[in-house]
Amino acid sequence: MATATPSRAASAGTPLSPTRISRLQEKQDLQHLNDRLAVYIDRVRSLELENDRLMVKVSEKEEVTTREVIESFKCLSCKLHAATVIYHRVTS
Repeated sequence: MATATPSRAASAGTPLSPTRISRLQEKQDLQHLNDRLAVYIDRVRSLELENDRLMVKVSEKEEVTTREVIESFKCLSCKLHAATVIYHRVTS
């Protein structure tokens, strides 16, 4: 549906009432605000998807790091046990 703007109506020779002009301006303002809201909603959705992707990466990295720390702890624990055994043999 085509909406008449004040300038188009005036050029056609049909004067618009102040109320009609006000309503047309309100309609344009609301359309502009709706467009801006749609852009914000799209941006939020995009950021939520990116956030989900990053959360998965963080979780994966934490799992890898935890595994590495556990393996390092086991290795150091075995070395410490071996060193303790050797120390007790030497000092006994």
